[in-house]
Amino acid sequence: MSTTAPEFLNAPRPPPGVPAVVAAMGTIPGMWAICIVPTMLGLIKAEYAVSYGYGWAMAGLGLATLLNAPIVATPSLCFGLDMITRQHALLYVLFGLRLNSFLAFRSNLPVFKKLVQTIEDKRNANAPEGFVMNRLSRLPFILSCSALYFGMGAPLYLTKMYGASIVQGSALWMTAKAGVVAMYTGFVLEAVGDYQKLREKSKTDGLVTKGLYRYLRHPNYSGEQLLWLGSCITGLASCAAAAVEGGLTRGMLKWVAGTVFGFAGIQYVLMQATTTLEKKQSVKYATNPDYQSWVQKTWGGFTFAPTQQVDDPSRSQNNTKAGP
Repeated sequence: MSTTAPEFLNAPRPPPGVPAVVAAMGTIPGMWAICIVPTMLGLIKAEYAVSYGYGWAMAGLGLATLLNAPIVATPSLCFGLDMITRQHALLYVLFGLRLNSFLAFRSNLPVFKKLVQTIEDKRNANAPEGFVMNRLSRLPFILSCSALYFGMGAPLYLTKMYGASIVQGSALWMTAKAGVVAMYTGFVLEAVGDYQKLREKSKTDGLVTKGLYRYLRHPNYSGEQLLWLGSCITGLASCAAAAVEGGLTRGMLKWVAGTVFGFAGIQYVLMQATTTLEKKQSVKYATNPDYQSWVQKTWGGFTFAPTQQVDDPSRSQNNTKAGP
């Protein structure tokens, strides 16, 4: 393990003429601010911390990377960044903008307005009385979300710092490119899945089995899991290339740890969401024969335990626990 100068001393400089506020966004404190400030929307409605706050944090991290491109000697590099870093940062921007545009559009539908209000009412029912104390009680949750978003931004930081170290055509280059492909594939799956489900749910509250849902029961969740897996792969491949070239530093290890934390955290959240939705559907559509047929033909994504397909009281005595 090499003992080089502190990483921040070797960090790329932003281009000349970049406003101080924009330049600050590319620093580590700036990254924290990008993750914390939009998540504070949770003080307005608790649900906003994990919806709009999530989207703006990811878009902000990507935009900060693009705007704070280092000064390089190769003028052909768009934004002063190598191709992999550009693609990685752009994905974050697209993800955040797409998510928040979708949420804003969906919020105009009566059924989803009611859902958001129900979440808020449940949160307030278990919170201290009084506006100030109520909001203060949300801060631990808001800050924990911000920490998760920071960890999810760690792979992008690794790519920004070390992506240029990857030798084109090498095994690590192919690994990083595979991560990029996984990111954009997951992005498309999530976006299309959200659109198709919203379209069908705006017509009826029934089971959605068309489009991607003919093959995947939760393509939006599965797509997002694939997206963040790809981000993790690309960031770690970039770091590995720099480590092979110049040795592993403590700074690298810290960001690798942050990457693992962010990846594990978002995968846990998405697996929990998938598991919960699987259980709800097994109850809601327990007497629907189409549901059983659909379950047999589709993949439910990654869950914490196999889900009981039917919660039918008349058959409950013959059911056994699925999984440990």
